[in-house]
Amino acid sequence: MKNRIRIIALLLALILCIGTLSGCKAKARTVAGFAVEENEGRSETSYPYIVHTSHATWHLAAADIEMMGEEVFFDGLERILENQEADFTDAIAMLDGYLDEVPVIDIYTDFSGRTEQGKLGAFGAYCRWNVPCIEIYQPDMAFAELLHEYAHYLTHCCMRYEIDGNFWSEAIAEYVSKFICKNRMFCSVYSEDGRTALAARGFANQDGDPDIRKMYCAAAAAIRDGLMIGQTFSVVSQAPVVMTERMLEHPTLTMLSYYEAGCFFDWLVERYGKELVFANMTIGQGEFREVFGEDFETLFFAWAEDNQTFCEENGLKLN
Repeated sequence: MKNRIRIIALLLALILCIGTLSGCKAKARTVAGFAVEENEGRSETSYPYIVHTSHATWHLAAADIEMMGEEVFFDGLERILENQEADFTDAIAMLDGYLDEVPVIDIYTDFSGRTEQGKLGAFGAYCRWNVPCIEIYQPDMAFAELLHEYAHYLTHCCMRYEIDGNFWSEAIAEYVSKFICKNRMFCSVYSEDGRTALAARGFANQDGDPDIRKMYCAAAAAIRDGLMIGQTFSVVSQAPVVMTERMLEHPTLTMLSYYEAGCFFDWLVERYGKELVFANMTIGQGEFREVFGEDFETLFFAWAEDNQTFCEENGLKLN
């Protein structure tokens, strides 16, 4: 009799255990029309759920879901996925003729700071093109940075031309994500009131959407006007620096802001064509005359003058 009771108790415990485990599984759900699937492959404990889109496989961290709460986590993911495919498709199309095969990219969430980069919290996202994969560290910043990181993946892992140096790497990523693509993810962060405010200052296109190119040109012009002197800002070498008069008078490739780098790259493409610029994304500052016929400083100041004119003609001001 005792053995029978013990067996029944074990069976009840097993049933309860199975019920508990079943409760841990995500409810069948879709996010922006994409199915959330259980991860049956590698790292299923850390990343129990995955989402497949045409151009990306999202690996969703258990620690992030627990930290944020399931509904908040998936609501944020849905806001990104609503536009991610269209933006990634645009980036590929805009680089058509310069890319080889574009494999699906793995994207890992790391909001809880599991990785070293995530612990630092210096970036919203980061592309590891030696893997390759994209890691997202700050969900709010992912809207602004994800297409930039995907552009890194395309240009470093799928492009037929070589890239060397922080300037070229960051400049072309800014060019793709802020100048030639609509970047719906970036634009989606603006509320109706925010869009109205942007439009009133000239930072909207004909459809009423934020015009990122105009915003970047105005920011670059403000930097060139000396409005950042004495202030700390990020440069393409990824180190925060304090703007000085000397940096304005003698710009260098490695000490340009992301705004200046993206605008200058766009200007080079407009003036010399994609083919010449893309084929020379390994040159240093001292080799500009050999490729473009003028030294770097001469070209940079010519861009700055043209950019100032563009801002004045379009009534673009940050202050």
